Amino acid sequence: DNHMDRRVISIMFMDIAGFTRISEELEPDQLIALTTDYMQAMCDVIVNHNGTLDKFIGDCIMALWNTPEALAHHEEAAVGAALDMQTRLMELHKLWHDDGLPLIKFRVGINTDAVLVGNFGCEYRINYTVLGDGVNLASRLEAANKPFGTVALIAESTRTN
Repeated sequence: DNHMDRRVISIMFMDIAGFTRISEELEPDQLIALTTDYMQAMCDVIVNHNGTLDKFIGDCIMALWNTPEALAHHEEAAVGAALDMQTRLMELHKLWHDDGLPLIKFRVGINTDAVLVGNFGCEYRINYTVLGDGVNLASRLEAANKPFGTVALIAESTRTN
């Protein structure tokens, strides 16, 4: 049953920079080790900052704050998670260097907006997720890091809320 409500939340998209090249250069077992370490570490940070893991989209992680549980100062929590993710990635680099794995970078986009939240899907699969322009903007901010050469782009709405 599809049921969605409107709620102001913070949305994060984060993606590994150059993942296609990395996946072509590594052996399958190396790629699995690298992405497993990375996904676990980044998801630990999200959860530690009271975020909700929405989904993986390939090597992209989509995370939410202020849903399904209400969270005061969710904007600060999302930005704090992005900062802690960078610290955690530097710790992983030390481990990966010793194992001969590449040192990766990631890109982050964060937006805060009123979006639809709830169960959405069809008779074959229903997921708790979010829909709306605010979600699309968070995704576009993440992608815009590439041409700007930046690590994180945070919407004005996140900064001012």
